[in-house]
Amino acid sequence: MIILGLHTGHDAGAAVFRDEKLVSFCKEERVSRIKNDGGFFALASIDEALDAVGLTRKDVDVVALTRTRIPEHTFRKTSHPVQTLKRKLMPAPTRDLNLAGQMRKTGLDETALIDQSLLRKALGVGPKTEIYFANHHYCHVAAAWYYTDWDEGLFLSCDGGGDYAQYSAYLDAGKGLECVLGGDETLKTPQNTGASIGLAYAFATEICGFMPNRHEGKLTGLAAFGKPIRAEQILGLWHIDKETGALSSEMQGAAALKQALKSIFEGDSREDVAASIQVATESLLVEWVETLRALHGGRYIGLSGGVFSNVRMNQKIAELEGVDEVFVFPAMSDEGLPVGACIDYWVNRLGNPVERERLTSLYFGRHYSGDDLLEAARQGGFRVEAGDEPARQAADLIAQGGVGAIFYGGMEMGPRALGARSIVASPADRGVNDSINQRLQRTEFMPFAPFVRENDAQELFDISDKNLYPSRFMTITTDVKDEWKSRIPAVVHVDGTARPQVIYREDNPLYYDVLTEFAALTGLKSLVNTSFNAHEEPIINTPEEALAALKDDRVDFLFCESGLVFPGA
Repeated sequence: MIILGLHTGHDAGAAVFRDEKLVSFCKEERVSRIKNDGGFFALASIDEALDAVGLTRKDVDVVALTRTRIPEHTFRKTSHPVQTLKRKLMPAPTRDLNLAGQMRKTGLDETALIDQSLLRKALGVGPKTEIYFANHHYCHVAAAWYYTDWDEGLFLSCDGGGDYAQYSAYLDAGKGLECVLGGDETLKTPQNTGASIGLAYAFATEICGFMPNRHEGKLTGLAAFGKPIRAEQILGLWHIDKETGALSSEMQGAAALKQALKSIFEGDSREDVAASIQVATESLLVEWVETLRALHGGRYIGLSGGVFSNVRMNQKIAELEGVDEVFVFPAMSDEGLPVGACIDYWVNRLGNPVERERLTSLYFGRHYSGDDLLEAARQGGFRVEAGDEPARQAADLIAQGGVGAIFYGGMEMGPRALGARSIVASPADRGVNDSINQRLQRTEFMPFAPFVRENDAQELFDISDKNLYPSRFMTITTDVKDEWKSRIPAVVHVDGTARPQVIYREDNPLYYDVLTEFAALTGLKSLVNTSFNAHEEPIINTPEEALAALKDDRVDFLFCESGLVFPGA
C-alpha cells in the first residue's frame, strides 16, 4: 500500500509510506527554494517525494492530510456559501480554505464538507484513492510515538497552534496512544491562544527584531548573553491545572498575549528579552511535564511540535529526576505532520498492528550518488579530483583550516543538516564561527554544532541513556566536559553546552570516516557541522545547488564518496 502524507500549511511537505515504512520525504522549501514555504494546496513536493522512489500520483492508494489548505471548489458547503458559489462558477477557481476553520465555523465534519471525488481530481490521484484527514497534534505525537520502542510513555506536543489547539498530551500504557489533552474536542471548544507559549516565544522573537516562526533559534542562542529579568513576570500569565494538566492564561487570545509581552519587555535589551522568554518557557514546560507525570506517570517522554525545537529546553526535560529517556521527533515542526498523518491512517483507520522502531538516519530525500555530483561539476567547469580516499583528502584540508561541504545520498528530513548536506570544519578555533557565518551571510548567537563518533561521545559530552537517542539528530543540548571545552571552542556555547550529533558508521560511512581521519591527524574527536545553505536559503538539495554555493565561495571544496570538487577547471 502506498500512503501519501500531506501538510499544506506553513512548512508544507509530503511523505511517502510503503505500508508502515517511511520511504521518501520532501519539504516544500527544498524544491521551491523559499524558506518555510507553504500555505497553499498545489505542492511541488508531492511529485518530488513520489518520483524519488519511482512512483507517480496514480500509484497512491491513500492520501492522508492535515486539515489545512484545501481548494475551495472541493467543498460541498462553506461558512460563506454565496461567495463560494460565485467562485465555483469561475473558469479556474484557485482559492484555498482552511479545513479546520470551516469545520469550526459550520459545525460539520470533513465528510459533510468535502466532495472527495473533486478533491481526488485536484490531487491528480486515481478515482479509488482513499482520502483521510488527520488531527494536527495527533500527527505530531504519533511521529514521536512510532519511532520509539518504549512499553509505556508520555507523549507531548506544543506549538503555535493547529486544529484550534496549542498543546496536547497522550499516554501509551502498552495499548497505543490515549488522548489526555488536546484532541478533536478543540474543534468545538478551542484552546485559548493566549495560553500558547509557542506564540509567546514567536512574539518575543518579533520584539527582538527577528522574523517569527523562523528565527526562534536565534533567541535560544542569544538567551545565554542576557539576564532573565522578566521570566517570573511572564510565568505569572500562565496557570497549570494540577488536576488535569491543562494550560490556561489570563490573556484571552493571541492579540492580548502579544500586547502583554510588549508591555513587559518595553525598554529591555534583546539579550534580556531572549533570556527571559527562554527561562520562562523552560520553567513552564518543565512544570507542565512534571504535572502530567504526577497525574499519569511517565519515565519515558516523547516530544514533538515546534516548541520542542528548543534544544536547551529539551535538555531541561531530560534532566528531570525519574525520567529514563527522552526523544524529540527530528522533524518536530509542522514539516513532520505528513509523517504523523500516514502513521495515523495505518494505526487508526486500518487498525493494523504496529512494529515500532527507532530511527537511525533521516536521509529520506532523493538519492544522489557521488558520481552525480562529479559529473555535474565537470559539465559546469569545476576542478574535479576523483579518487577512492575522499575522507582522508577532506580531513587533511580541514585540518589545514579549509572549510568543506559534504554531499552524500539523499537530503535530510527535518530542519537540521546531519551529514548529507553539511558544512564541515575544524572546531579548534572559535573564530571559524565568524568566518563561516560571514561567508554564509548569517547572524547567529549560538556556536556551530559538533558531530562525534558514538565511541567518543561520552568522553566529550554529558551523554547518557537519557539523551543519546535525541543526540543522534541534534535535537538537544548537553554539557561539554571541562577538559574538552578549550580544545573544541568553536562548538561550545558561552553557557558550556553544545548541541552534538552522535554518529554511527553504518548510517553514513563518509561522514564517519572524515572525522576518524581528522582525529588521527589532530587528536580532536569532533568536527563542526553546520547546515549547507546561505542565510534565508533552504538547505541545499541538488548537485547543481551545491556547485552554485561552491562558486559563490560559501565553502572551499565539496566532497562526496567519489572524490572532491574545487572551484575552477
